[in-house]
Amino acid sequence: MSRQLTNDFERQNINVRHDLSEDIDQYLRELEKTADSSNCLLNHAITPVLRARMVDWMIEVLTNFKCDD
Repeated sequence: MSRQLTNDFERQNINVRHDLSEDIDQYLRELEKTADSSNCLLNHAITPVLRARMVDWMIEVLTNFKCDD
């Protein structure tokens, strides 16, 4: 891909056919509007206990790597 003929977005999405990229982007944006994200935590099998353990683990990892908030 020529740098003169493309922008950063197009170069980052090299697997998307250039002539279809705008159609794909528009389709995904429309699909996002129809997705129901209410009660999203109830739609999967992760229990509250497992979720709490995962959060504790993530905090431990971030602390070990001395990451900022």
